[in-house]
Amino acid sequence: MRIFLDSNVIISGIYSKAGPPGKILDMHTDGRIQIVVCKFVIEEVIRNIRVKRSKDIPALYAFLSNAPPTVAVDPGINEILRWAKYLSYEDAIILAAAIRAGVDCFITSDKHFHSAELKSQKVNLKILTHAEFAAAHKLPGRPAPNSPPTTG
Repeated sequence: MRIFLDSNVIISGIYSKAGPPGKILDMHTDGRIQIVVCKFVIEEVIRNIRVKRSKDIPALYAFLSNAPPTVAVDPGINEILRWAKYLSYEDAIILAAAIRAGVDCFITSDKHFHSAELKSQKVNLKILTHAEFAAAHKLPGRPAPNSPPTTG
């Protein structure tokens, strides 16, 4: 199963291995799923951890070195602009990359990816929260207390 992860899921998984995002990263490390990202997501993860969670840099380095995710081909400008009508330009890049990658699902905690307006556009991609994915796959664990903010 190929799964596109948003930066917030990766950052939360690096922050705490106990919650669903950490279990999703473990599934990738164990070879049960294949995580797919785009360059923009990797840049966002690195920037946020460097600025907000610098003590997690070794864990991020270990993840990227020992079980690197597949990096999808960047979407074209027309693919990005299609979704920029409904999302910020940065989020349109991520959605367009996930669609182009042909993954089984896209996991994100960002509410705007779950909006009725976006869903009305018949996005040809299953978009789930990490909690929905965890429930569907019966992953153990629970959300980490006081999880840090991960976007921005």
